[in-house]
Amino acid sequence: MDTTQYLDVFIDESNEHLEVLSNQLLALEKTPADKSIIEEIFRAAHTLKGMSATMGFQDLADLTHKLENVFDAIRYDRIVVQASMMDILFAALDHLTTMVEDIAAGGSGKEDVSGIVRDLLALENGDDPSEEESSVQTGGGARNQGGDCN
Repeated sequence: MDTTQYLDVFIDESNEHLEVLSNQLLALEKTPADKSIIEEIFRAAHTLKGMSATMGFQDLADLTHKLENVFDAIRYDRIVVQASMMDILFAALDHLTTMVEDIAAGGSGKEDVSGIVRDLLALENGDDPSEEESSVQTGGGARNQGGDCN
């Protein structure tokens, strides 16, 4: 299936979902137990994953799927939102944003996300990647808009 005619719509809608993810992650830092925020994040990730897979951007779909899995685990109380996981969640958002920007610029959206995928899998499994093991550097880019997770 030729998806080029849908590329502009994909990019616009992807950016909308990335904005939702960013805003809701910031809100989650302030109220980590709010299930409505968790549901919003899950829905945005789920939709972005499906759109990416449909358009053939498998790396983007795979990373979004890993993020979705973390929020599925949170939704069903298999893990609890903690301040220590926020850097990883914002780093995943930064990678997703970079990939969509690359696609918008005519690229393939491919990026080495093995480190962040490893961190997301650890979160999903209830582990807390230590500073030494995590691929994330503190001070995540999308996060610099403020907010603390209690």
